[in-house]
Parts: sequence; structure tokens; C-alpha cells
Amino acid sequence: MKKLMIAASVAICAAAGFALESANIVGYASSGLQNGATMVVAQFVNVGANTEIPLQSIIATGDDASDNVQIQTLDAAGRTVDAYDWNDWANDKPCWVDGEWNPIEGITIAPGQGLWIMGSAATQGVQAAGQVGTSDVTVTLRSGGTATGNPFPVKIPLQDIIAEGDEASDNVQIQILDVAGRTLETYDWNDWANDSPCWVDGEWNPISGVDILPGQGLWVMGSNGNQSIRFPAPEL
Repeated sequence: MKKLMIAASVAICAAAGFALESANIVGYASSGLQNGATMVVAQFVNVGANTEIPLQSIIATGDDASDNVQIQTLDAAGRTVDAYDWNDWANDKPCWVDGEWNPIEGITIAPGQGLWIMGSAATQGVQAAGQVGTSDVTVTLRSGGTATGNPFPVKIPLQDIIAEGDEASDNVQIQILDVAGRTLETYDWNDWANDSPCWVDGEWNPISGVDILPGQGLWVMGSNGNQSIRFPAPEL
């Protein structure tokens, strides 16, 4: 498995979209939204033994974000399971609230967990804080779709991402979605048509020149719960 090199320099930190605050590379990173939905992944893990990030450590930013930015979690068919709205007036401080304007409590976001985020303008975004993960992130799939994506503040070449598990070949597919949840691009995992396992196009040719950007979300189709997708950690 290839590792991705992340240099501790101001230029690299700025390009990656996060601020370097310590030798442990603790900082923050932002993902832009749009009018409609954007699949987003937090680019950091929690500082400490528990790597899951508290929902309330993610903040919405930008014009008219209050009451106009909503995080959704999705089931295998792409239907909304839970919804959390950003609000800056109903409580003592801005936070994610439920349908009765109460702050959401006890919800954490796992490394690599994709969030389907509704916004109303391209000037809005979400910002997450934490520490750069030092271990590969493996996300378990299921029969149907799983929201996931690049959980690191550096881009990852598509071919460095690996599909694993029972019958993954020809049964695991990465999809890039538009603002309405429609498929724009598809990349299929295949272990027999080329010299080594890789992501292929519709004619079984290896995909080249595609990078998954920091925090970029992916909708990954699988055929069973014994399959997974693995994202390589940066080499610090």
C-alpha cells in the first residue's frame, strides 16, 4: 500500500486546506458546499484515543448558513436516516439542532464516514478540526450504497484506494454524485482484466489521472457486508 507524503510546511498546509498548529499536525480543514447537496468527509480524526469526531466539532460557515445547512446520513438506498440542522439563534451558541431546535448530543462521526450536506449557496462550507490520521482508514460496505470518501487533508490518487473482501471484483463501484444525487462518474473495481487489481472504466481499462480531493465524498456501491474500501494514510 502506498503512503501519501504530507510535508510540514506552510505552503503544503495551505494547499491542503488546513492550518498547522503543532508538531502533531493538529488543525482544521474546510469543505465547500453548493446550492444543493455535497458529499463531504471530515479530513481529521479526534485528538486522543477515540478517533471519532463529535458532530458539534464540525461547524457550518458562510452566508446565511443558519437554517440553510443540513447534515444528512443516508441508508443503503440513499434515503435520509437522520438530519441535523445548523442554527445560530435558538441556543447559547451556534450548533447542530434537531427538529425542535434542541442541540444534538452524543453523535460522533467515524473516520471515513460520508455526510450528505445540503446547502443553499456556494459561499457556504463546513469546517472540521482535529488531528491528521496516521493509520489507513477502512470503511465497511454493505449491499447497496455507503457514503464515504477521502478522510485526509491531502489528495489521494484513485488507484491508491483499495477495495477488499468477498467478491469485491466487479461488485464494488465508486460513484461521484451531483447536487441532486445523480451519478456523474463511475469507477469499478476489477482484479482480472489487467496486470493488477485496479479501478476500471466501462471498457475494463484502468482509470488514470483521477485524484480524490481532501474531504471529497464518494458514494460506494457494494454487494455484501464483507466488503470494504481502504484509504491510505498520509506519511507524516
